[in-house]
Amino acid sequence: MKKKMTLFTATLLLLALCMGGCSKNSTDATTSATKKTESNDVAGETTENTSENANEDSANSEETENADDTSVSQTVYPLTIETYGPDGTLYTQTFNEAPSKVITNNASSTDLLLELGLEDKIAGILSPDNAPLEKWAATYENLNVLGDKKTVSKEVIIGNEPDLIFGRAAMLTDDSMGSIEAYNEMGIPVYTQLASNFVVEQSLENIITDVRTIGQIFDVSAKADAYADSLEERLSSIEEKVSNLPESDPIRVLFMVAYNDGTFNTFGANSALQTVMLDTLHAVNVLETGTSSLTHENLLVLNPDVIVYITSDRNAATDAAAVDTLLADDMLQSIPAISNEKIITIGYDAIMDYGTRIFDTLEELHAFLYEE
Repeated sequence: MKKKMTLFTATLLLLALCMGGCSKNSTDATTSATKKTESNDVAGETTENTSENANEDSANSEETENADDTSVSQTVYPLTIETYGPDGTLYTQTFNEAPSKVITNNASSTDLLLELGLEDKIAGILSPDNAPLEKWAATYENLNVLGDKKTVSKEVIIGNEPDLIFGRAAMLTDDSMGSIEAYNEMGIPVYTQLASNFVVEQSLENIITDVRTIGQIFDVSAKADAYADSLEERLSSIEEKVSNLPESDPIRVLFMVAYNDGTFNTFGANSALQTVMLDTLHAVNVLETGTSSLTHENLLVLNPDVIVYITSDRNAATDAAAVDTLLADDMLQSIPAISNEKIITIGYDAIMDYGTRIFDTLEELHAFLYEE
């Protein structure tokens, strides 16, 4: 009997141990599975968060890139620039927004606004000296002409309530259309073409600078910079062609105007930009000082290789026969420009104004000097 109880007790003990072991293994398995599940959940959450962060970073990166693009193409106002007075004095001008009523005082400033799609911003122009480019002819007919540059009054200009005066520096004086100081005192900013100033050092790059600056002022930098870049490329192309020319003395060029009955005129201080254009072409201006009533004797002394004859509407009657008369004059046959028939006619605005048409003339002159 005692043995049976012992065996029974042993059996119960073994059964208890077995159940305890099984229970522990089950608990361990459950714990392990729970930990694995939690680990997967955390991993999944981490992966999801990482993906979300990556998307956010990508979006932020795109926003940053777009912001950078905006900073390049859009003007941030107030915008502060500097502009030169006719005597070389610098004036600080501030624009709180893009101008909406602009008055221009010469053809090249008007043409630039049209080129940049700003026709609706032009409140008035001064009467053009010459017919506009054919592509702008219809547009010019609809522009508000305020008067002639020699007689227009400051009162007429102010009466049109401009929020910008733009154009040639020499006209911004009290004796002409009014000074920069006077307009600034009335809260009207002014931008004078850098390329038009007789005091500062001139270069063809100054025209390109004017294009970019106007782009900033009117918040059209994307279009203005693209246009300016194309001008840079055209200038570089000519410079490269000239640099590859064989070494030689510069070609001697005379700018002539109003040839009539054996006399003619030349342009003076306002030919600085044109002299730079000749330098670019490995040519030299034989007479940089403006002079009137020059004669055959003067022309013989100047002895140019090339004559650039500058036409204008006001001289149309005499311009029509000027070149033929020069070529037929027996007294002038020793002059290389005459004997070799190297005379080219170019309109005033295409060569003597201060805008982008200069680059058309640069290419035309290069072809005339070297490619014909």
